[in-house]
Amino acid sequence: MNEQVSLCQPGNGKGCCVCCGLFNLRNVSSNVLSQFLTEASIEVSYGKIINNLFIRNYDSIKNIYDFRDSTTYVCPFMGFVFSDTPGCLLHPSVNNGIDSRDCSLFGKELCNDYFCPAYRILSDKEKKILIRCTYDWYSYSIGIMDPLSLRWIIQQVEGILNIQIIPGIEQENAIVRCINEALLMVGMLLNTLDCPLFYYSEPEYYLHMRMVSLNSESILNKNVRGEIKRLIINNTHY
Repeated sequence: MNEQVSLCQPGNGKGCCVCCGLFNLRNVSSNVLSQFLTEASIEVSYGKIINNLFIRNYDSIKNIYDFRDSTTYVCPFMGFVFSDTPGCLLHPSVNNGIDSRDCSLFGKELCNDYFCPAYRILSDKEKKILIRCTYDWYSYSIGIMDPLSLRWIIQQVEGILNIQIIPGIEQENAIVRCINEALLMVGMLLNTLDCPLFYYSEPEYYLHMRMVSLNSESILNKNVRGEIKRLIINNTHY
């Protein structure tokens, strides 16, 4: 595994706030999460102007949004750091060099040192495929949240299309479309579940997502696995 592959902010509209608690919202559709991030960007920007970052805080967002797990923190300071890229609004790279992350429960030290299960589970090749073969931050984040489903999707694309995806080159549109749309199907499945969706450690992820992740068929994911296989088959003439 190449430790230099960044999953947090790889660029080109890809950015991740999964470990910040974004997918702890009850509704994890793209529209609702985009609304959350947009509101944060506006409110935190105003808070900086009036010198009161806590105009947006955990209690205020909890009164607006339903959360899945009451023990999982949802950071109020994640938002769109660029027009199409989610990230930390208090990070020095987007905050005039000032690191204000200690205003959050997590703090800058924890944010700096944490690596999600996807970072450790995914191979260098799989990470690069995720970065190159997703259209936007949302499908990208689904791959981060459920890396074993991403792995299964890549295996299905390569197997059914009888190809080897080489991450360093521009991919055919059909390959990118298959991976992106398959991840969106995973996102729709996750949105139907009434349980936490992100786990901070590998053991927790393997334990709690074993019935959901597509790498192993279950009553929960059987239909989605079939839909994804049909999607790929329909793109065999790429």
